[in-house]
Amino acid sequence: MNFLHSKDLGDIILSLASVQACGGGNYYIKNNPYAVRMLAELMEIQPYIGKCGEYSNQTIDKSFIDFRQNGHPFGKTLAELHANWIKQPVDFSKQWLFCPEDKRFYGSIIVNKTSRYNNTLFAWKELTNTLRDKMLFVGSDLEYNVFCNRYGKIDRLKIKNYLDLAIAIKSCECFIGNQSSPNCITEGLKHDSILEVCLKTPDCIFKRYNTYYSCDGSIKKKIGNVEIDIPPAEIKETLDRFECPVGGWVYQLNNKTIKSHYIDYLIQLVMQEGVNKTRKEIELKIINDTSKDVPLGINNQLILQSIEKVKCLFS
Repeated sequence: MNFLHSKDLGDIILSLASVQACGGGNYYIKNNPYAVRMLAELMEIQPYIGKCGEYSNQTIDKSFIDFRQNGHPFGKTLAELHANWIKQPVDFSKQWLFCPEDKRFYGSIIVNKTSRYNNTLFAWKELTNTLRDKMLFVGSDLEYNVFCNRYGKIDRLKIKNYLDLAIAIKSCECFIGNQSSPNCITEGLKHDSILEVCLKTPDCIFKRYNTYYSCDGSIKKKIGNVEIDIPPAEIKETLDRFECPVGGWVYQLNNKTIKSHYIDYLIQLVMQEGVNKTRKEIELKIINDTSKDVPLGINNQLILQSIEKVKCLFS
């Protein structure tokens, strides 16, 4: 049986639960050579995958390309959307990713944080202060620099591809991250983790016993011999320059809108346009332009309602 996908790395990883349930086969990826490069080695060691490669008009039995067309109900996982699209029953409590371990990562904590699917209540600063010596960050240069500038310096792990990443996660004490492709790897491995749950799109809640899902900033979990017990966070009322607002950061220039997930990167883009302003002046204008669509004063009641709505997913 031949399977086809063309979307993000995380989508492809989550679709593998359905592929395993179908009995497996070959997996082809359309118009995304980066995904092939990053995922092929990991996918081809799965016992239910024959070959993984670029799509070149092979006959396809099941395609995941349009898996979002039926909508995305609140709280439904992306893995479920894939299964529903091809009408395949799947037991998501079962592990669907397999890889060897590497003793070099024993006792470490793999960390990943991207600009999307954030929760400003999550206790990154407290976790970094407590676990810094064990943490290894995986992600892009920009993601790593933003994390260190915000929460404190931690060591970094550079990977060749997602087989390297899976081995590191499989071998570590715990994964900590937001809703991202490394978290999808962690879910496939069913490995210990702490997840920063996005209140707007909580689509990675699998109700596992060994994952703590933090939607209100609280964390209660034992990692190795360290007991983590962090209470719920106080609600912030400002637009956080280290987080990506819905739609991204914006700067209006000569009737043109420049956008970026990161405010620091947007400042660089604006300066390349030859704007005769200081970095601070550009940053203030970015915040002002963005806040026209994203109010600086967050409605506390809406956030509290969102937290309760997410908590209902566990009942």
